[in-house]
Amino acid sequence: MAPNQTATDEVKIVFPCDNYSLRIVGRKTDDYSAWVIACVKDLAPDLEMEKVQVVDSRNGSFQSVRLAICAQSEEHLSTIHKALMASGKVQMVI
Repeated sequence: MAPNQTATDEVKIVFPCDNYSLRIVGRKTDDYSAWVIACVKDLAPDLEMEKVQVVDSRNGSFQSVRLAICAQSEEHLSTIHKALMASGKVQMVI
C-alpha cells in the first residue's frame, strides 16, 4: 500500500488511460489469438499491434493474448469485457 493509503481507499484509474493492460485467456484454437485481436481492435482501434503478445500455457491447452489499449472509460472497459466473455471462447479477462 502507498503511504497515506488505507485498506478502504480505492485505487482510481484516470481516464483516458494509455497503455491499459489486458490479458485475455482462452482455450487454444487455430483462430483464437486472431479472433481476440480483431474483437479488441474493433472496440479499441488504437490497439498497437507491436505490443501484442501471444503466450501458450505450459501444456499448450490455453493461450493468453496480452495487449495494451487506451482505455477511455470504465464503460469502455466493461464493453470490451462483455464482448470477449459473450463469445464463449474466452475463459477470463485480467
